[in-house]
Amino acid sequence: MNVPDDLVELGRIGEPYGLKGWINVLPSSEEPDVLLKSKQWWVSRLPAQEGSAVRRVGQPKLEDLVFEPFRVLQSKPHSSRIVAHLEGVEQPELAAQFKGRRVYVSRARFPAPAEGEYYWIDLVGCAVTNVEGKTLGSVVQVVDHGAHPILVVKGDAEQEILIPFVAAYVLSVDTQAREIQADWQEDY
Repeated sequence: MNVPDDLVELGRIGEPYGLKGWINVLPSSEEPDVLLKSKQWWVSRLPAQEGSAVRRVGQPKLEDLVFEPFRVLQSKPHSSRIVAHLEGVEQPELAAQFKGRRVYVSRARFPAPAEGEYYWIDLVGCAVTNVEGKTLGSVVQVVDHGAHPILVVKGDAEQEILIPFVAAYVLSVDTQAREIQADWQEDY
């Protein structure tokens, strides 16, 4: 099966759950709806390196990972986590082998967001202009600061601009055109 080129990391697998081979996933977001609704997950692993005692340090690059598709037979929220039963994983010993791996879902399988709502992954890369038409830069990250998300925008000078993602400052978002208009200045 071909690996989709639009995979988005949505969680990290922890200890097994229960006695029937379920896995325990710590979601990357406080709203794990995509994980719960998706019936196919891609689980990453490092490629087997025969005869190598070298241990990798740090986070591996996406292109260095091997992705395996798994059909999700059942999933449900459990405390701040998601527990899931993957096809072919029937014993806790098998589920334990998944500890530390990451869970990905194809962006194409995300449910459509409600009107005026956006997936953060869709905002990354959007060009941000202000009301005067001046380009402030592109969104490189969206971070949650409790009260509201914040767009992290980098311009030509690599200077970070932090813009609260609220209606008072973000006037329009067009994810198709990859453009955001904000009532914001470079020197704020």
